[in-house]
Amino acid sequence: MSVFRNDPQRSPASVIQPSLRRDLLVVGAATLLTFVLSSALQLNEWIESLTGPHEAYQVDELPLTVLAMATGLAWFSWRRSKQVMEQVALRLASEEQYRMLFMENLAGNLLASIDGKIKLANPAAARLLGFDSAEEMNGRSLEEFYLDPEFWATHCKTLLGGGKVELPLLQLRRRDGQVVHAAAKLSARLSPAREPELHMYVADITAVTTMQAELANALEENRRLSQRSMQVQEEERRNLARELHDELGQSLNAIKVDAVAIRDRSDNAAEVRRGAKAIIEVSGQVYDVVRSLMQRLRPVALDELGLRSAVEYGMEQWRRRHPAVRCRFVAEGELDNLSEQLNITLYRLAQECLTNVAKHAQATSVAISLVRASGSEQNGGEVRFSFEDDGRGFDPGQRRQGLGLVGLRERVEALGGNFDLQSAPGQGVRVRASIPLKGQQ
Repeated sequence: MSVFRNDPQRSPASVIQPSLRRDLLVVGAATLLTFVLSSALQLNEWIESLTGPHEAYQVDELPLTVLAMATGLAWFSWRRSKQVMEQVALRLASEEQYRMLFMENLAGNLLASIDGKIKLANPAAARLLGFDSAEEMNGRSLEEFYLDPEFWATHCKTLLGGGKVELPLLQLRRRDGQVVHAAAKLSARLSPAREPELHMYVADITAVTTMQAELANALEENRRLSQRSMQVQEEERRNLARELHDELGQSLNAIKVDAVAIRDRSDNAAEVRRGAKAIIEVSGQVYDVVRSLMQRLRPVALDELGLRSAVEYGMEQWRRRHPAVRCRFVAEGELDNLSEQLNITLYRLAQECLTNVAKHAQATSVAISLVRASGSEQNGGEVRFSFEDDGRGFDPGQRRQGLGLVGLRERVEALGGNFDLQSAPGQGVRVRASIPLKGQQ
């Protein structure tokens, strides 16, 4: 690891070749020195004088045998040294690649001892934690960068047990005290010196988490504004319906009463009777129009009868206008003590679905169900709305001119609920909505 940690970048060949040249030079010098000494000291003659009396045992052949053995050992040593050099070159090349991946990675990498003391860090980790250079981090403990020290203790216990720690979000404290959000991965391994060490990988996601928080706040604010807008809209509709009923309705009724009185008291005046009759007919038509407008602005049945009866009454009125369509309505659970906003939302869901059937579906049967599902004390349960028809359906992915379905989704999501619409050409329409009761009652 010395090349990886401290030495400047060098190729594997530059590390091996100087040693090889030096060894060859030593071998050549030793051979030359042996020749010079043998010539000067007459070693060959001296060896003959020693082995001559033992000619019967072929002792004089030993020098050549020893030379052959030495040559074989030299060849064997050369082969082994070549293999070792190839292995060293491969290891150095791998180390160089790992060094580049470690040091030049855009994400932070840290190596630490098993107790968390940092031994090596790359520049990205230094920037993430607020240091000018990676060397400044050496010797510091990973624990001091944890915003919550208890997390470090838990992670150490997991790592010492041979496990890995993967964290989609980890809060770290920079050198200047600022908090950064990072995705982290920690693992334990053995170093080349066979010593246990920790490897920590960190990627800065502070900007992403900040953007997510801002987006969540914006969505929540938009939801509150949408809910408030619908509340104001329904209040205005209620006021308009009340004004129409109290002012215009009474006035029209008074006109009708006067016209009836004129008609009944004018037995001999045919023209007066005819005019009074016309007034009665016109005032009746106007009153029917006003009543229809009041029903569209604010369903009176919802205030007078409650949600269950109002939806049932609305379906009955719709069925009378479309007698060819079979209608089925199912209600389960307690539906009479829901909030004003929840009641109007569920009623509008049923109303809009039936309106779409009349305009587009060409269906022969429709079904609506309202179910109140009980829950725990914490969540309070939910109300589930379901609608189905067997009409011609449509492709939900295509842009449509109407805003009814968009309005339905906004109504449900403004109350924290879920809205799901499924349809396909020739397969009818299925609408599902679930709205939590917590905070709605």
